[in-house]
Amino acid sequence: MKRFFKAFAVLVAIASAAGCAKEIETTSGENEKRYFDAWLSVQMENSVMDSWVASCMEDDSYSCLWQEAGNGLYILAEENGTGDPVKDSSYIFVSYVTYDLDRNVLETNREEVSHKTGTNYDVANYYGPKVWINSDASLTVGVKDIVSGMNIGDRKIFIVPAWMNTSDRYSSEEEYIANISSTNYRIYDIEITDASNDINRYQTDLMQGYWEQEVSKTGPENQKEYWDTTYTGFLFRQYFDKLDKDENGSPAMLFDDDSTIYINYTGRLLNGQVFDTTIADTAKVHKIYNQSKTYSPVAVKWSADSTSITLGGSSDIIDGFKSLLKHLHNEEPGENEAFTDGESAVAVFYSGLGYGYYGSGSTIPAYAPLRFDITVVKEEE
Repeated sequence: MKRFFKAFAVLVAIASAAGCAKEIETTSGENEKRYFDAWLSVQMENSVMDSWVASCMEDDSYSCLWQEAGNGLYILAEENGTGDPVKDSSYIFVSYVTYDLDRNVLETNREEVSHKTGTNYDVANYYGPKVWINSDASLTVGVKDIVSGMNIGDRKIFIVPAWMNTSDRYSSEEEYIANISSTNYRIYDIEITDASNDINRYQTDLMQGYWEQEVSKTGPENQKEYWDTTYTGFLFRQYFDKLDKDENGSPAMLFDDDSTIYINYTGRLLNGQVFDTTIADTAKVHKIYNQSKTYSPVAVKWSADSTSITLGGSSDIIDGFKSLLKHLHNEEPGENEAFTDGESAVAVFYSGLGYGYYGSGSTIPAYAPLRFDITVVKEEE
């Protein structure tokens, strides 16, 4: 379709030139504008986009708004939420799909869309809201202009022409077209599920709610004994059913500083999705099993100084996991004591101690709090 209209635009230019004594030169921006106008004309006349929008909105009675939003932006459909307006520079949680003008899916974080269209679908991937920063530095001008007019809970389908796929701001559509730097046209389907002006506070509040739910599972009589909030962004719990306790009732881990111990661990998001484990059966249950990976306990060189802790011989460990290992030591062992297997602990920590604003691959999103469970074993098995 795109080639056809590109050719159409060229033919129009040729026909115009034929009636003139002097050939009229056009810029790439003007050609892109003609192409886009021709595409719009066909879509509006034939209502091709209307039926597609209706299927996206899952409402047969829904039709395109074709609402102009300035500088070539068009809003095709919208559903209004009940939340607060999105603020500039806020962190917004977005469920989205992007399409080209032929309505091919280019990118999405909606599992059903990814699965249906085969767009980089993998059962191990994270599917859920993605964090965007509502700023000119993070979003293209076209997306920023639409998002800034939305509320939490709103959903909009809109078209961004090529000249609005830029981070540079101008005062008029003519200037955007004259300074065009992209030939990519995009259709966005965006729903804002939440927003926050303080992403760290947002995460700690989320962790606290998660923590309280997990505490409630242990029974009221054990809540105070088993749980410990150690510092901002990090929560820790140690299970010591098999351990002796010190005079204050705290568990006594039975290994010395600079000891080598072995652990099994499982890492997951707060929605329960497992992204890493040393246990084969756990990997299979959560559908992340990799035949090329060796599933076995990993060696930890333990130290009271978290910067000296190594995992599998490497010191390249995220800070939250290091803190989890460091907090295993609660009391110095006696002369004839040795640690026992079955000692276990869990930690939940925010992204500042994990993978930050980048996340990790397709399994850990940006600004994601993480949970790690570990179990100490006697030796590598």
